[in-house]
Amino acid sequence: MRTVELAKVAASAEALRLRRVAHRQGMRAAYGAGAGVFAIAIFVLLHVVAYNAMVPRLSPLVASLILLAFDVVVAAVLGYLALSNKPDSVEDEAKMIRQQAIVELRKSMTVMALAGEATGMMLRRPRSVTVVKPRGTVRVAGELAARLLARR
Repeated sequence: MRTVELAKVAASAEALRLRRVAHRQGMRAAYGAGAGVFAIAIFVLLHVVAYNAMVPRLSPLVASLILLAFDVVVAAVLGYLALSNKPDSVEDEAKMIRQQAIVELRKSMTVMALAGEATGMMLRRPRSVTVVKPRGTVRVAGELAARLLARR
């Protein structure tokens, strides 16, 4: 029963982690789309208005360089926001819970296999009636010890 519960916990933690990853990636996509929209809007609208406003006071080259510097700063800030989105504490905790549940599940599976071996040995009957073998707990303990030592 514990194995099933551990598997459920691992699956729940993984589902939570995947939802948080999807949310984070969605936010990154939204920031990236916002950066793209603003880059296009800046190139089209702000350039025309600002350039026309600066040309009477400055030379066309200086007006263009000012607009270029502004574009670079806005694009850098929005690009930074799109790239710097890190996992939050809930996502990290869900990942740790999933890993711990998987470790416990593996341990439980080992215990289950050992219990299966012990049950199988208790249910088997001796093949030869002439040789008297110990029955019960002594026999099970002896066979388990022999099998464990043989695996090493």
